[in-house]
Amino acid sequence: MFSRSPSLSALLVVFALAGCDCDDDTGDACVSMADCEGGQVCVDGACQDPADGGEEPAEDAGAVDLGDAEEDGGPRDMGSDLGCVLLECQEDELCYDGLDNDCDDQIDESCACTPGSTSRCLPPGTTPTATLCAWGEMACQNATEFGEWGSCTGAGGGDEGSLYGCRRIGIMGAPGANASANFQTWLETQGAIATRFHDTAGAPELERAELETFDLVVVDWLRRTYTEAESQTLADWVNDGGGLMVMTGHDSGATAGRQISLLTAVGPNFDMASGPLNGPATLLAHPTTGTADGSATLPPVTFLGGLRATVPAELEGTVVPMAVIGEEVVGVAGPLGEGHVLLFGDEWIEFDSEWSTMPAIPQFWLNMVTWLSPDDAVVDFCE
Repeated sequence: MFSRSPSLSALLVVFALAGCDCDDDTGDACVSMADCEGGQVCVDGACQDPADGGEEPAEDAGAVDLGDAEEDGGPRDMGSDLGCVLLECQEDELCYDGLDNDCDDQIDESCACTPGSTSRCLPPGTTPTATLCAWGEMACQNATEFGEWGSCTGAGGGDEGSLYGCRRIGIMGAPGANASANFQTWLETQGAIATRFHDTAGAPELERAELETFDLVVVDWLRRTYTEAESQTLADWVNDGGGLMVMTGHDSGATAGRQISLLTAVGPNFDMASGPLNGPATLLAHPTTGTADGSATLPPVTFLGGLRATVPAELEGTVVPMAVIGEEVVGVAGPLGEGHVLLFGDEWIEFDSEWSTMPAIPQFWLNMVTWLSPDDAVVDFCE
């Protein structure tokens, strides 16, 4: 389900309707959709008619429809009505996917990880199939420079209504200064696996291995300045398929130089010199700003003491404005290599006081998360 995972080449991913019988073994043998003809799909190694996967779900079966999928990673069906993931044993273990690829009852063994970080996982040796939202979590252990992954816990329960599809979201930095900054808990209630990291002034060097444990990273209130090498590490990760969302405006932008240092190699950045702006921010038509049915653009959202967003000339037309205050651009988004980046010049949208009272903000977050880390394409009969 996680589009940037290197494990996808080693997975036979079978999408079926909610309620599918993963043990159905009728029809011609297959190993992928390409092996089936006449509109059939490959389910558990056999070509079947779509209807054979189970009963047609009700229209409100839990899928969150944000409009038609777009080539540039636009809104997609969240896939919460999907059924099975079929795993096959591989010769070698693949890193950073949370799977026991080589069936040796160990997950991501010999894969470097940062002690204290977490990753999603499926328990080894339990069952060849697992519902898409039945991921558990494992922690990187040991007090050495590079740790090793511990046991996989909390998997198997499933969450068919998970809006965020069990995405692994890294929240980089400390919570915003507002007393109602329960952002991480809120993301978890939406179905995400959220982990806060680099939330102290003594945060270690930013490493690629740490970024690989996430599907997307949301930058919150950074506690230190970042080096050019660390910024390049982040830029490389995004260009290789990562999703990056950066907020600023914390303490009216007084410490935004930290975000600016982190973004140096990424390209889009913030304008600290021009000072803070007050909104609200008007959202422009973009895959991240649509209403739930995709028919309109969301209304303005809170923006207090935030900063303008900037885009270098070479990225203009690719990374485009998606939020403004008057003629001032305060939000930009676009593809970078194989990944996506979004900058929003304020942090008020993360506070309970805003997302609990303004329906546009939860939808805005859902749009951003699913655009930054799109689901794999969903076969027609699941839409």
